[in-house]
Amino acid sequence: MRHSNYTLLLAALIALPLIANAQSANKKSTLGKPIFPQLEYVNINAELELESELLRGFGARVDDARRDADPEALAGQAVLLAFAEEVAGKKAQTVTSTQILDEAVRIAEEQENRKAARVIVSASRRIPGGESIAQKMNDSMALFADFRGEGDFIAYVKIVNDVDRVLDVYVDGKYVGFLYGGEDGSYPVGNGTTQARVTDAFGNTVSEVFYLEKEQQFTWEIAP
Repeated sequence: MRHSNYTLLLAALIALPLIANAQSANKKSTLGKPIFPQLEYVNINAELELESELLRGFGARVDDARRDADPEALAGQAVLLAFAEEVAGKKAQTVTSTQILDEAVRIAEEQENRKAARVIVSASRRIPGGESIAQKMNDSMALFADFRGEGDFIAYVKIVNDVDRVLDVYVDGKYVGFLYGGEDGSYPVGNGTTQARVTDAFGNTVSEVFYLEKEQQFTWEIAP
């Protein structure tokens, strides 16, 4: 009897870390407000009081670059807006060139994209006030990992959309698809540190960073 009790106790002690790990592999989040809104229907040209069509189609290009998670394209649009700001002698109320460049930095950081980081640093030299953004990008680039996790093990991120609208899904800074309200999806990733982000059509967004062991599945629920 004593031996049986000891065996049960030992099994329980072994199971505790596994239970704790399973509990830590679940997270619930809610969407936060965007840094700046979708720009397709915002007339930045008018906000800058420009008589030319210098920024024709600008908003749609920024929106597309954000949805495609293209930091290099965003950096280019930031330079264009900086030039328009210089011509106008003022900044738009809705968004500025430095805000767009900051968005490019965020995406490059999530992707750990060295090529994009170098483009952003180059773009920052053409934008007044871009020095601090360049420094932030260089500091982040120094921390980019050369390898992901150990070996070829696969882990999974399961995202559950409990809000009443479509969410675009990004894993490690890359667009991986969308989920309708009430849907869920599992996305394969390498083991190690992973970042996931979801964004709705209004630009509301939230991200989560977590560490995945090999063959582990992390469940992330997006609540209303």
